[in-house]
Amino acid sequence: MLTEKTKKSILKTFCWALVAACMGAIFYFSSRTASESTLQSNAVIDFLIRIFGESFITQTDLIVRKCAHFLEFMGLGLLFALALFVQTEKPQTKLAIIFSSAYAVTDEIHQIFVEGRACRVYDWAIDTVGAALGALAVLLIFLLIRKIRGKNKKAIDS
Repeated sequence: MLTEKTKKSILKTFCWALVAACMGAIFYFSSRTASESTLQSNAVIDFLIRIFGESFITQTDLIVRKCAHFLEFMGLGLLFALALFVQTEKPQTKLAIIFSSAYAVTDEIHQIFVEGRACRVYDWAIDTVGAALGALAVLLIFLLIRKIRGKNKKAIDS
């Protein structure tokens, strides 16, 4: 039987491993050359066109690429917030956003060295907004759980 301390240690390790895995996935996607990235985007675009039709939306490639930035970093922000919460036992939303945004900066710098890719401030901004949404989602869940527990405690005490 595992002790409470061991369970918490395993949970912390697991959460930080998820953060590292997400960062690794982002690094991998950023390591793709422009032509490789275009092929990936085109596969998503073809899928969307099959579902919604040819006239679905103009500038689909741009939208798919920016949504990819946003979603990758929304996941990272969420995972950072979760790992920090498990580590410190209190919400660390600002810190999760700062860490995610800092990683977004390194991601953009990394892309300077990848064929056909570039470092763009607006991509960093999209990444940071995505990270903020992910971190805020964890905060919202925490607040909802705390509110529900408070109501349940009041009902038990009555």
